Amino acid sequence: MGKIVLVIIALMSFWVEANLVIHPIRIQFNPGERSTEVTLLNDSKTTNTYRLEWREKQAKQGGGYTDLKGDALKNFPTASSMVRFTPRQVTLRPGERQTIKLSLRKPARLAEGEYRSHLIFKALPPPASLKAPDEQTAGLTMSLNLITSFVIPVVVQNGKNNTSISFNSASIIYDAAVPGKSSVVVHASRTGQYSVFGDVEAHWTPNGGKERLIAKTSAFTFWPELNKTFTTLAWVGADFAPTNGKLRIVYKGMRDFQGQTFFDTSVQVDRSAIKMNN
Repeated sequence: MGKIVLVIIALMSFWVEANLVIHPIRIQFNPGERSTEVTLLNDSKTTNTYRLEWREKQAKQGGGYTDLKGDALKNFPTASSMVRFTPRQVTLRPGERQTIKLSLRKPARLAEGEYRSHLIFKALPPPASLKAPDEQTAGLTMSLNLITSFVIPVVVQNGKNNTSISFNSASIIYDAAVPGKSSVVVHASRTGQYSVFGDVEAHWTPNGGKERLIAKTSAFTFWPELNKTFTTLAWVGADFAPTNGKLRIVYKGMRDFQGQTFFDTSVQVDRSAIKMNN
């Protein structure tokens, strides 16, 4: 039985370490666009097979998604019915790349707004299952299939983007013992029919000091089904001490939103408002 446990741990490590690099991590069809591509790279040391499927998901406040079902699915503007992709399954050797082609066919008189589905790259298990020798397992046969999935959103925007993003508030959470556990939580709100996509940065200026970047999150999407949301920025700055100062929050677009700044707002922070974790 001990050898079976070791084999299971080894298999779990294999699937956890399997690495598929996907570029870009968000597909967006802007008005007038009819085709695009996504590139896959097998960055692991094993040959892996991935099956491509649609999933319909709704964003949650603070990150993550829930699967859409029933009436919620019927009322959600999905993109899967108007987007085709090929191939539907790929096998990649270590270091091998594959291009997935996506094409858009909009129905006539499509209403203005944003439509979204999520493309799943599901890793398939090796064709041969693991079987332990009978003499070592007292007749017990065991197989283990661990499935790893990678997900990217596919967005169709139909009409002129009328979205506006507003900064609401921000707070610093600081751990002096382990600064890497610190963070900045940013709350924002939106109006309009469309999502935006970009980086959120927190810059800190202590009274009498110079500004420095202390926290950041990359590729943050504010989805249209959310009027309000929040995101937790990962700590990147080591030069910080809890004191009075100015916190500047910037949300700037990337890829299709390159060059746009959704908000750039500064707030004064009193030392007593900084939450200490230790």
